[in-house]
Amino acid sequence: MRKTTLLTVFAVLLAAAGPSGAVNPRAGAMLRSAVLPGWGQMHLGHGTRGIVFMSLDLVTWAGVGLSYLEGTFRRDDYTWLAVSEAGISVDGRPGDFLDDISDFDSSMEYNDYIHRLARYYYPDDPDAQRQYYESHARYGDDSWDWSSEEARAMFGSRLRDSREWFRRSLYIAAFALVNRAVSVIDASLLDENRPGMYTSLSFPEKRDFSSFRFSVGARF
Repeated sequence: MRKTTLLTVFAVLLAAAGPSGAVNPRAGAMLRSAVLPGWGQMHLGHGTRGIVFMSLDLVTWAGVGLSYLEGTFRRDDYTWLAVSEAGISVDGRPGDFLDDISDFDSSMEYNDYIHRLARYYYPDDPDAQRQYYESHARYGDDSWDWSSEEARAMFGSRLRDSREWFRRSLYIAAFALVNRAVSVIDASLLDENRPGMYTSLSFPEKRDFSSFRFSVGARF
């Protein structure tokens, strides 16, 4: 998603430069929108459009930050639960390992399950059963034992919530990149002489900043 969006923006900027390589006046607005969505629109006098793009960008990145924080808080919760209620540190553990901790009350129960799988997969091959069991069983630092079913359920809930919040932060960040690409493309279709809404801010008295004039207009 990110690579496609950046390629789209780059292609539009090349098109704006023109066949001779000279920079088109609108290319400056496009570059501004690539840096900050809506900046190019405001540069061309389309203030309302610029404010919309800027507002979307602000809200989007705020959503990314909040989602990431929520995911981090939930991760801290399930990490603490694993240490205090199951006796195992889960820092740096892969996702499938965390799923096993969430699904089984103890590593002993998990190992029994692995033993049954080994006999199911290799019913007539004891050596293959042993190799499968030894490669999948959890011992030593990889062992755990939940203090209660409620603690394990809470761990699973926090684990799912953390993953969901991190996933949301990625989706929202992808939307932010799309908004930036749309802003660049929109800026490439605008100029100061084309119809569009615009805003202006001025101070009637040069030395008096207590009063100001804000106007909204439209070009036809």
